[in-house]
Amino acid sequence: MKEKYKLLIKDTFVFALGSLGSKLILFFLVPLYTNFLTTSEYGKAELVNTFSSLVIPFSALAINEAVIRFGMMKKVKKEDVLLSSYVVLMFSIISSLLICYTLRFYPPLTDWWGYLFIHVVFSNISEVERCYLKVKNQNKKFAVISIVQTAVLALSNILLLTVLRTGIRGYLTSSIIAIGSSAIITFFAAGIPSDLKKSKFDTALLKKMLVYSCPLIFTSISWWVIHSCDKIMIERLVDDSSLGLYTAASKIPSLINVIIAIFNQAWGLSSIREVESGGDTKYYADVFEKFSLVLFIAAIGFTTIIKYFMPIYVGKEFIDAWKYVPLLLSSAVFYSISAFIGSMYSALQKSINNMWTMILCAICNLILNFLCIPYCGVWGAIIGTVGSYFVIAIIRIIDIKRLIVFKISDFRFIINIAIMLVHATFVSLNIMILPISCFAIICFVLNNRNTVTQVLSFFKK
Repeated sequence: MKEKYKLLIKDTFVFALGSLGSKLILFFLVPLYTNFLTTSEYGKAELVNTFSSLVIPFSALAINEAVIRFGMMKKVKKEDVLLSSYVVLMFSIISSLLICYTLRFYPPLTDWWGYLFIHVVFSNISEVERCYLKVKNQNKKFAVISIVQTAVLALSNILLLTVLRTGIRGYLTSSIIAIGSSAIITFFAAGIPSDLKKSKFDTALLKKMLVYSCPLIFTSISWWVIHSCDKIMIERLVDDSSLGLYTAASKIPSLINVIIAIFNQAWGLSSIREVESGGDTKYYADVFEKFSLVLFIAAIGFTTIIKYFMPIYVGKEFIDAWKYVPLLLSSAVFYSISAFIGSMYSALQKSINNMWTMILCAICNLILNFLCIPYCGVWGAIIGTVGSYFVIAIIRIIDIKRLIVFKISDFRFIINIAIMLVHATFVSLNIMILPISCFAIICFVLNNRNTVTQVLSFFKK
């Protein structure tokens, strides 16, 4: 068990070197965006990114997910997996063009569909190549390339936004330059040219990969609906400025998602190794207990300081966004829990379970958004986000218990959720922030004293 934890922690730190540093740079770019773009411009630029995240998995059939799962199988030649993925990528260029050209008829994207197309193509190529780096266990290269990509993004943003003052065009061009650079560098760093020469096209393998990845298209689309439909509805039903505030508020919870994304990269590999080696179900539950503890600590901690931090972090136009952050932090916790179990689905090759749970969550999100946004504005979007993520987290915990032995302390978990949500609600309403925060922290420590002791003891050793 100790060796498994050591390998998991080692992989997490390697990915953290690239991802955490990169994402922190992105985090500190937000003041740049909020000072050199108006709330309306920032909202429109974010809308382009929003649609990009929809087109990417749809156009390439989520083939990058299959690269990791099949590339790590002992009986499959990883070079053949790579070739199959490139066959799909060739067709994805055509599908991307058709989809993006069609989206130009949506007024907010009329002037930006070309940027959208280029970004989607480079992103699909980069995703496959980066997944192949993981398959080859070249995680250090993955980390370095992530840092290089973010450095390019930061420098190009500074040049285009602050020096040349190109506004939205500069914002979008910077993203294309960064992702394109990453794709080119990874192509050679991963040794892809030589590996393609060793590969053989296997029709049966390609079919298996597509059978695995295609349900994940609906998973990705459902994620997109949950992540993005609220932004579109705010833009349509409220205004661009409200969308800008909502986007700025969502950048704080994204820090939790960044940390979890780092861990989930390592956890995804670890869970696949565990399944391939026979599986130890106690390991899954044990990791989950400690994982969720860190999530709740992060959410409660950020919620406590957010009102005082936001004026330092964003431009004057965006200060009011602080009140939206606490409940969005809670939604980030539920999202992270569902993503953790999603990695277990992938390891177990249960992409259908991944799909149907996400579709159910997306439907819930759409219903809540349609009911709440017209009457509550941005608060309606927050209700939809928190509610839908809560639903998928609970459903996936129940579902995974059907598939494997997954023993966790349900009572303690429910109490942690209650503490987090009550704390977030009081802070969002600006009611006795400091007394409520102190009380929430004390209750949380008492409820989790045994797990906290175990975690501290583990890292001490």
